[in-house]
Amino acid sequence: MGANIYFDLTREFNERGPNVALASGQAVVHYRVALMSKDGDWVIREDAPACAQVLDVLARHGAIYRPGAPLDPRWLAGGWSSHFEFHDDKQRRVRCDYFSRPPRVAPSAIERLFAVGDESFRVIDLESLIRMKQTLRAKDYAVIGALATKLPPEREILFSTDPDRLLQLAVRHGDDVRRPAVQAACAGNRDAVVVALAREQDEHQQRDRARLDAYAGAAQAFITAFGQLTPEERRLPAGHHRALALAEALLPQKVALPESRD
Repeated sequence: MGANIYFDLTREFNERGPNVALASGQAVVHYRVALMSKDGDWVIREDAPACAQVLDVLARHGAIYRPGAPLDPRWLAGGWSSHFEFHDDKQRRVRCDYFSRPPRVAPSAIERLFAVGDESFRVIDLESLIRMKQTLRAKDYAVIGALATKLPPEREILFSTDPDRLLQLAVRHGDDVRRPAVQAACAGNRDAVVVALAREQDEHQQRDRARLDAYAGAAQAFITAFGQLTPEERRLPAGHHRALALAEALLPQKVALPESRD
C-alpha cells in the first residue's frame, strides 16, 4: 500500500468498474483542506455487484464487521451505513465505512459519481462534500468554510461560513441569493451576518441530530444482538452472512425520518 491506504483502497474497489467514490474526511484530504483523516468513507453504487466487489476486497484484507447495517442494497437504499475494520501490514487499524445515500446530497450528484469512465480513483464533488459536512459536529463548519473557498465565487457565497468573506462576496454576487446570512451581508450588517450563520449552523446540527437519533432508535435490537458476535464471527466472508441474517430478523430497511427542508 502507498502513503494513503484509503486512496489505494479506492482504486482496489474500482478495479472492475466504478463502484465507490471517496467521501467525508478522506475527500477533505484529497482536496488538501486537511493533512489526514483516521477513517475511510465511501459512497458506494447501490447494487449487488458493487457490494460484492467491496466485500471481496475487504475479505482479502481480513476485515471484520463493526456495528452497522450489512453491506447490502436493501439497507443502503434505506440510508443505512456499513462499517468494517482490518489491520494493514504495519499493524495500523484501517476503518472503512460505506453508504449510498449520503444525507443532504442530491441523487443526481450520486449518479454523476458513477458515470461511464475508467477512472479507478473517484472522489465526491466539492458541493456534495460540503453538504455532507453539515453535521452535528461543530468542527465540521470550519472545514466547510475552507472547502467553500475552492468553489467559484458565485457558488462559494452559498456555503461560506466566514462572515467577512460573505461581506466581500455579497458586493458582486449576493443580489439574488436568498440565504439569510448573504442577505445580511448585502445590507452590510456584520453582526447580523454572524447571527444568521450561527442560526444556520444550529439548524443543520439539530436536523442531523434528529436523523441520527431516528437511526439509533431503529437499530437498538440489531446492535444488541450484533454485540454478541465475537470478532472471529464477524470476519469476512462468513461474517457478512451472519450480519445479514441478524439484519433480516431485527433491522428495518426503512426508517421514518423527521421532516427536513434540505
